[in-house]
Amino acid sequence: MVNTGKPSRGCATCKKRKIKQCDELAPSCTQCKTAGWVCPGPSESKMFFRNQTTADLARKNAGALSTASSSSAMTPDSEVWKRPVSPPARDRATTFFMRQYVFDMTSAGGTLPLRDNHEFLPGLIRNQQSSFGLLSTTVAAAGFAALSNAGNVSEWRAEAFRLYDSAIRQLQIALQDPVQRVSDETLGAVLLMGTFETIAFADTGSLKAFSQHIIAAARCIEMRGPAQFQTVVGLKMFMQMRRIMITTCHQLQEPIPFEISKWSSWAERSQNSDLVPVNRFSEINEVLASVRAELKYQHITDPAVISDRLLKIDKLFEDWAQTLPPSWVYKSYRSIGPNGVPSSRYDLQYDMYTDPWIGCVWNCYRNVRLLIHESIIIATLKHGTAEQKDALQSSAKVLAAMADGICHSVAYHLGYRAQDDRFESFAQTMHLGSNPIPGGFLLIWPLFFAGIQRTTSADQRQWVGAMMRRIGVRMGLQLAVSMADLLLETEIQDLSFSNCETFLIGEWYPN
Repeated sequence: MVNTGKPSRGCATCKKRKIKQCDELAPSCTQCKTAGWVCPGPSESKMFFRNQTTADLARKNAGALSTASSSSAMTPDSEVWKRPVSPPARDRATTFFMRQYVFDMTSAGGTLPLRDNHEFLPGLIRNQQSSFGLLSTTVAAAGFAALSNAGNVSEWRAEAFRLYDSAIRQLQIALQDPVQRVSDETLGAVLLMGTFETIAFADTGSLKAFSQHIIAAARCIEMRGPAQFQTVVGLKMFMQMRRIMITTCHQLQEPIPFEISKWSSWAERSQNSDLVPVNRFSEINEVLASVRAELKYQHITDPAVISDRLLKIDKLFEDWAQTLPPSWVYKSYRSIGPNGVPSSRYDLQYDMYTDPWIGCVWNCYRNVRLLIHESIIIATLKHGTAEQKDALQSSAKVLAAMADGICHSVAYHLGYRAQDDRFESFAQTMHLGSNPIPGGFLLIWPLFFAGIQRTTSADQRQWVGAMMRRIGVRMGLQLAVSMADLLLETEIQDLSFSNCETFLIGEWYPN
């Protein structure tokens, strides 16, 4: 169909008989009245469309033949190129977030069903009732925030906050509804709001807001009850929330809510055997968080007491790591070091895991052991005897080993695999390539902790900072960029894991 412009208002009879002088009188024009014809009256249409399909096809075919016959004489400058229609900005933002922050089975390369890092989103988005509902709006807000950071576009940042405000209002309405407040969409949106805070901001205020979102997610979990774990989406959201809540409680040096244990027992009924070890890991973390909170609130500073209580828990973590099933075992690859033999140096060994989620839990294990031994070291340095200080070498070795282990996981978390040709390139240049790196979101806290250990060398710290900056720029993740700035641009020789300038949430005790 084509629009041929504004037509004559002459009656249809005059048009059919090709009488050009229709005087358009109503109810009958003079020409029809004189000739005795039935006059339908003047046309009222404002636009005239004519079926041109056949003519268009004929003209297209003729043009194709003409182009083929003259193609040898055409120059590139004379060719007409068709540009594809650009997708709406909101779709671009959503796509960016889904590519950079959500694992798919192809990019993950895992052997287990994925249980973490926003894997619940694809299923929820497919089943949502509205493209402008709570979850979609929150995803788009996070996507615009990441895009604005990656591309430094202020308009996208403004749109991110506009959509985030809209999502907050939608969430407030949803929480008033007895059905919506226990829905998967509502819990997913609350978790994503925490992610938004880490993408858009990097100050302590945003990290506190992030922790508040996690508390809200915990309340949603409690309201939803055990039935939520009967679905894959519900189980994935719980496992992500539990991991983040444990990390947050350790940073705040607060006890983990007792409900976590109850929820873990609910979830265990739906987990396969390879995923059950993380429940035991969660139980040990509850013990650790409780002890560290007691040390803080009871003002215990005696290094002997602190070491005795914490080393018992450290032994529980070591035993846990020794009893994991075969699917949790990682394989190490070493590059040739300066002395001509394979090296386990932080940037020359690469550990390959069977699943990104398992790699993430291993780094959580390393993090908690860093917490334990830094607590022992700082208490001993401040309040210990000379003999106690001389005995700190064992804790220092643990700090170095755990930090190196986190660095060894970087290549895997950023999508490189031992059988992949790109792995050799990464091993030689540490270049991120062009593929999405959703594992970077799982890596930022462990990698930052590895970079700020008192045992971490200046070279290793610079390496960690450079990797974090690349992750932050690629993913549009402001928190990672700010962490990189702290590692690369600040004089932090005297800083450590427990220093107030590097321990970004809460306050370390004793300090």
